[in-house]
This record gives sequence, structure tokens and C-alpha cells, in this order.
Amino acid sequence: MKDEYIKKFYDELNQNLEGDYKIILEPGRKLTEDWIEYDQVKWELDDNVEELVNKLLKENSLDFEEKILSIYKYICLNYIYDDNVLYFFKRDTSDLNNIKYIAVDWYGRIVDETWKNNRKKHNRRVCYEFARFYAKAINELLKKEDKELEAFMVGDKENLHYVVGLTGKEYSIILDLDDFNNIKDLTRMKLGLTINGIKILRDELGIFQKSINKFNMNKLNDLEEVEKLKNNKKDEDIIKYFNSVIDILKSYNIDSQGFLEYMRAKIEHEEIEIEKIWREVKDSNEKRYVRCLIFNFNAKTYLLDSIEKTLKTINKEDLDRKIFVFNPEENQYHYYGG
Repeated sequence: MKDEYIKKFYDELNQNLEGDYKIILEPGRKLTEDWIEYDQVKWELDDNVEELVNKLLKENSLDFEEKILSIYKYICLNYIYDDNVLYFFKRDTSDLNNIKYIAVDWYGRIVDETWKNNRKKHNRRVCYEFARFYAKAINELLKKEDKELEAFMVGDKENLHYVVGLTGKEYSIILDLDDFNNIKDLTRMKLGLTINGIKILRDELGIFQKSINKFNMNKLNDLEEVEKLKNNKKDEDIIKYFNSVIDILKSYNIDSQGFLEYMRAKIEHEEIEIEKIWREVKDSNEKRYVRCLIFNFNAKTYLLDSIEKTLKTINKEDLDRKIFVFNPEENQYHYYGG
């Protein structure tokens, strides 16, 4: 029945979302549809996630859906998004009417033992890695559950993003904790906010929706301190407002990528156009870049620095090009370390 549920999920996916998608499975299945892809890497759990799964297998006070959300919460609180991967996106200009970016295949997807060992030294992961070990964790839980369900990976065909799909007799859902087009649940959870990254495709009995509602109970959609600022801000004091939000974020355990995406959402909400740039992380054991952004307001240019977590006026031409990169696709380097 698992194969049939996967086929049904793929139909549900296409009915609910725009775009071209594929489903990624571990090797050993007999599905041969053109939208099926088999992973080249054996699915494994990080040691600390495996420890949590083993603990949940012995836990009788939580139902299955609560256990799934417990792992979701753990990942969000203990990992951060590795935005270094975005530095490697290739700019495809083969069609000038449809210029787009394409993700490289190797970063987090095609990996060796060196990569896996290096990943154990830090908590940065990309969407493919999150989806791989989260799907594995859910399937480990299912070994002791009397449920017709299975977790797997779902990706768009351009390799830009990957999530977890979970489907079976009771429901079909998508679990996306690191949607880089929005403030990720990886960030929202660290701020104590509601989670927004779970999309329900089918849930006639409301089983999973009830679990989400319970999980989000007493949580806010945005920071209470920021909401108070928002209600009192004036257009002429918008920079002062941004700096006040930055001061609030500094009081939380928020990483550079989380800081950037939260502030980007606030800046773009004011209908201010932004330009993405990159800054090299100095004093790091590896060559790594994080995203920052630039915008113009009232005849001044501002740099939102996600490493320093500051907003300051700049002369764009004065930025050190040995540290800041504007077009990484023109200056890529080979990197396979992890």
C-alpha cells in the first residue's frame, strides 16, 4: 500500500501547489515513475537526533503526531540553516527572458565520509540534509506504530528546495522547517513564535491539524515587543524602528541567517527594495560566506550586516571587495569540506 499512497500524495501535491516536483526515496523500492528519484546516500540520523528518537520510542504519554512535532521542535531549536549553500547557486542566463538560479548538486546531497565527519563539528545544515534525516526519524518512529504512513523527501525539479512529505491512510502533509522565502520555522521557534511551515494536503479527521493547533497554543505570530514598536512607528522614523527591532533580536539566540530573514521581512514590508550581498566569515575554520543586504532610503544607502547584527549608512563603493561579494556566481570556488 505504501507505493499507492505515494502515488496519491503526488497527485495531491500537484493539485495543491504550483510547480514541478519530485519525490526522493531511499534505494530498494520498485517505483519507476519519472517523478521518482532515489537518493545516492544512505539515510542516517545525527547522533543527537537518534538519541531523541530512541527516547520517543519509549515515550507513551505522547501520540504519534506529537512525537513528530517534538522532533520538528528539536531540529528548529538546535540547528541553523547553512546559508553558505546559497553562495554556490549558479546563475542561468541561457534564456534572457527567464534568468534563474540553479542549486549545485553536491552541497549536502552527494557527500562522502569527510563531509559527514565535518558536519558533526557544527550545527549548520541545508534543506536536503534536514529533509533526509527528518524523514528517517519519522520512519524510525513508524516501526513501532500501527499506522499506514511513510515519510520521504519532496523536492522541486530544479533542486532549489527540499522538504519532508508524510502520507498514508489518515493524512498527507508537507513539513518544511526552512523555507528560505519566508521567516523559517528554524528561526520562528528560536523566537518562541508559532510554526507556519506545515502544509496539510489531506486530513479529513483533522488529526494533524489538531496537533498543530495544540503545539501553537499560547504562541504569537510575531514578537510582542516588535508588535508594540510597529503600532507606534512613524514613516519618518523607519530607520529608528529598524534599529529598535535589531536591539530586540539581539536579546534572542538568533543566528546570522535568522537575523537576516527576520529583518528582511520587516524592511520589505515597508516596500523598500533590497539588494543581497555576501560577507565572508573571518576567523572561521573553513571558507564561508553569509548573506547581508543593502537598501536605499531617503537618499542614503544602508548595510544590514548579519554577522555584526547592525544597520549602518555606507558608501557602497567603499565596501571592501575582499570581504563583501556582490555576484558570487562570477567568483565561485570549489568547496567540498562540509
